[in-house]
Amino acid sequence: MNSMTMNDDEAMAHIRDHLLKSRGIDISGYSPTFMMRSLRKRMGRSSMPDVESYVDLLIHDDAETTELISALSINVTEFFRDDGAFEALSEKIIRPLLRSKRETGGILRIWSAGCATGQETYTIAICLNEEMRRANMPEDMVASITGTDISASALAFARKGDYSESLVKNVPTYLLKRYFIKNESSYEIKDLLRKRVRFMKEDLMETPKSKFFDAIICRNVLIYFSRPSHDEVIENLHESLRSGGFLMLGRTEALMGRVRANFEMIDPENRIFVKVS
Repeated sequence: MNSMTMNDDEAMAHIRDHLLKSRGIDISGYSPTFMMRSLRKRMGRSSMPDVESYVDLLIHDDAETTELISALSINVTEFFRDDGAFEALSEKIIRPLLRSKRETGGILRIWSAGCATGQETYTIAICLNEEMRRANMPEDMVASITGTDISASALAFARKGDYSESLVKNVPTYLLKRYFIKNESSYEIKDLLRKRVRFMKEDLMETPKSKFFDAIICRNVLIYFSRPSHDEVIENLHESLRSGGFLMLGRTEALMGRVRANFEMIDPENRIFVKVS
């Protein structure tokens, strides 16, 4: 790097360019506040005294590039986070989808977007299984849940499906017994959930790899994007959802942009929408 002092904006420009060229990841749409918070966190953990030193480290250390990508991933997730939201998910999304699939057949497909380390994705799988039990539907009904994230390390954690006791504190005892294997100091996801769930790397800012989902759950992810990128992500979600499919956002998130008119809100409190066009 040159001897001139680098300001935060210049550092961000260098980092955006580096991540795009070295890993093909475009972070131009991320909120500047979120970006700087993640950058400061990595500077502290790598003992870099200033942004210029950190950018120099990043460019010459591939391992630090991987660490920064993980820091930029939205890794705040819990089992049954906002339990009322999952009651709404079961009642207003999963239940009608199961009725429809029972009548028409076909695969029930749900996308858990921005899944981080997998807790919310597995929670969706638990809700699905519980609704199937309630409706006396066979466990071998074809249903799939796809969890996606941009962080390879978060996805590896999710695929392992082994969570400490502190991470499963919100899971009711009877569900722990039904869907987890108790190990010495952790709880491991049972195969009856694993068989319904797959995890894959995907950037919400890019053209969707899969389409025709029956439901997309994208809770507390859009708050990290700038307004233009927020609108672009919503358009990608809209493109991935079948007509009549459900979209669920976080309780503090709003549906904005050109495709807002293509959705009808059916639950204002839990931000549940139906794609109407």
